[in-house]
Amino acid sequence: MTRSSTPSRPKVLYVEDEVIVALDVADGLALDLGYEVSMAHNLTTAFEMTKTIAFDYALLDLNLGHGERSITLGEMLAKKGTHVVFASGYNREEINEIADYLMIEKPFQIEDVARAFKSKGQY
Repeated sequence: MTRSSTPSRPKVLYVEDEVIVALDVADGLALDLGYEVSMAHNLTTAFEMTKTIAFDYALLDLNLGHGERSITLGEMLAKKGTHVVFASGYNREEINEIADYLMIEKPFQIEDVARAFKSKGQY
């Protein structure tokens, strides 16, 4: 039995409550950028995924449906060493709670996500 020579792809947790947007962005993350994507549409599912998967990156929609916000999830992932990027339709000045994190404004292009994942400072 031989070991696969295929290198493992970086793992991304993508949390987005809008299903059509989520499918489009997940395709871009996987097909255009080469990430292994785990997608969740709510916090319950996302937190469950973090119990069994160590993510390299997280792209988190800040405001999810039904009043859910992904800030606590992002903080927990960052403590585990995950590179966290929030996405929001609001501009950075309106969201003080994530001042220490990268954020991209919606609508965004997949290239914006790639730059944010490579960035270590504010985007």
